[in-house]
Amino acid sequence: MKKRYLLCVLLALGTISISAEKKPNVLFILIDDFGWKDVGYNGNTFYETPVMDKLSEEWMRFDSCYTPSPMCSPTRVSILTGQNPARHGITQWLPGRDRPYLREGEKARVYCPKPQSPGIKESEVTLGEAFQQAGYETAFYGKWHMGALKTTGGPKKHGYASEKAVIESNRCEMFFPFRNPDYFPGAKKGDNFTDKLTDVAIDFVTAERDKPFYLHLCHFAMHYPIASKPELRGKFTAKAAALGIKSETALDDYSHQPHKIRQDSPEYAGELATLDGNIGRLIDALKASGQHENTIIILTGDNGGRATVNLPNATAVQPLRGGKTFVFEGGLRTPLLIYWPNHSKAGMRTDVPVMSTDFYPTLLEMAGLSLMPEQHRDGVSLVPLFNGGKLERDTLYWHFPHYQGEGSYPASAIRVGNYKLIHNYHHDDVLLYDIVNDPGETKNLALFMPEKAAMLNAQLMKYLEETGAYIPVPDARIKSGGRKKSKKKGKE
Repeated sequence: MKKRYLLCVLLALGTISISAEKKPNVLFILIDDFGWKDVGYNGNTFYETPVMDKLSEEWMRFDSCYTPSPMCSPTRVSILTGQNPARHGITQWLPGRDRPYLREGEKARVYCPKPQSPGIKESEVTLGEAFQQAGYETAFYGKWHMGALKTTGGPKKHGYASEKAVIESNRCEMFFPFRNPDYFPGAKKGDNFTDKLTDVAIDFVTAERDKPFYLHLCHFAMHYPIASKPELRGKFTAKAAALGIKSETALDDYSHQPHKIRQDSPEYAGELATLDGNIGRLIDALKASGQHENTIIILTGDNGGRATVNLPNATAVQPLRGGKTFVFEGGLRTPLLIYWPNHSKAGMRTDVPVMSTDFYPTLLEMAGLSLMPEQHRDGVSLVPLFNGGKLERDTLYWHFPHYQGEGSYPASAIRVGNYKLIHNYHHDDVLLYDIVNDPGETKNLALFMPEKAAMLNAQLMKYLEETGAYIPVPDARIKSGGRKKSKKKGKE
């Protein structure tokens, strides 16, 4: 009750101020494992994304959009709370593992527990709750993965009045029965999950109602397992052969799994083409219903593309480094396009670094609602960028203290201006890069700029301490028969 009362008070002035106007609708589209290089407008030449390429010319394009984590669950919670994973405690996929994935013969050097929290907390005032209290009809469709439904209550417990095809974690496939035929009652053999999800989304955004809507639409694509429609698989198999594309992999010094260095999967290309077409179908439905010119639309991903070959049909993130689960650019950068009626214009583009935690205050301000700084503590509104202004922030933080099967080691990172520092706990070292001039993170400047590296590392560690983040400690506690329990804050 206290949370609800406080939310009503915080929103009151903003709600009253726009009561005489027609409030804008909100459509938030989240794509799973969406690599920065997966789209044609970022230079991809094998995959085909004509819809998103066209939108990149018509909407506001963000070329340096970062996710607060290189993995799904932490970013999803950050979007709904406006907080960094170091603060809300969900730093890995849920429920997570503390297993140290390593190269053959290698030993773990630090202990990395499961996330501090089993799921999104009931005490958080989510983005859904903020809009629901402002009089919006809210809905959540698709992948949840923010804690077990039994534990968290799922979307309806966190501000979403209706829900469809809610995927609790990663149990889904692209074709019927989707690993759960109840996602879409009445679906039949051959039906595609992305098609069906778009069908129900279209039904929602085109329905007649006397209040504005906010739809949080979370695609399962492009998460493993990747599966293409047969005709598209054939198309891209022929294209790969005509272009002479052959699979190429490499092993990074900071990875225990090889990763792809070029896109070559017809299966991935086919699934992405289906997703792209469905995004176009949804936008067309908005236009046909007359809702488009009053609907704010955000299109983005939850982390970078999965480039390592531990699972089939991976993408590639070159010229960036890493991929999903890495705090290198390839694991953190994802496409971002925003349509804001009467504000975004064709050709608008920015390379100002932004983060998924920014969506909460951005959407509140765009909708004319009061900001809630005590809630979205790690986000800033992106509205100034639409007016040629600047953001009141110059520092971004990441915290991913886990070994992962995709090949990554536990690490934290900070970016200030052009410089990004990575603190790698397993290798017990720091890496410093000039991201603007070296986006591929090829030249470690730590040896040439030790004072800069020390300053950024100290700033990073201070932030992690202030947020109560778990800092990996030497793995001497691992003994035969199990692990000793930590007495430190943030224990498993």
